[in-house]
Amino acid sequence: ARRTSRRAMTSVARRLGRVVPLPNLRLTLQPPRLSRDDLARGVDEVVFRADPRVTKLEVRAYLERALRVKTTDVRTSNYDGAKRRDRGGFHRRAAFKKVYVTLGERWFPPEAFRAKDARERDDDARARRASARAGGTT
Repeated sequence: ARRTSRRAMTSVARRLGRVVPLPNLRLTLQPPRLSRDDLARGVDEVVFRADPRVTKLEVRAYLERALRVKTTDVRTSNYDGAKRRDRGGFHRRAAFKKVYVTLGERWFPPEAFRAKDARERDDDARARRASARAGGTT
């Protein structure tokens, strides 16, 4: 019974003429580290954080077929999880892979991705400390 279901799947893919990528690929977009002026001009490279088992071909296929984003280059870099120690002994954070994608056209990130000035960072830190003293969380 297993063989027939596999054959049926391949024949369906053949009939469609393409393989449809499943959206089970988790890519977390990292905010670009650029100034306001640079963000206004747009970016041509974005960085994602992904599972270490993800390949360049899977990322490119997912972005181009499922999200309809044109890519010109995909580069990856593997990172081991950091080793931490607490009362229970040593623990390791999860390993991850950074995926650098060069886009076919410029992308203009939303305002939430813009880099904060030093003054804005200080203001946010003060607000968090004041909220913590008052008993609230942010």
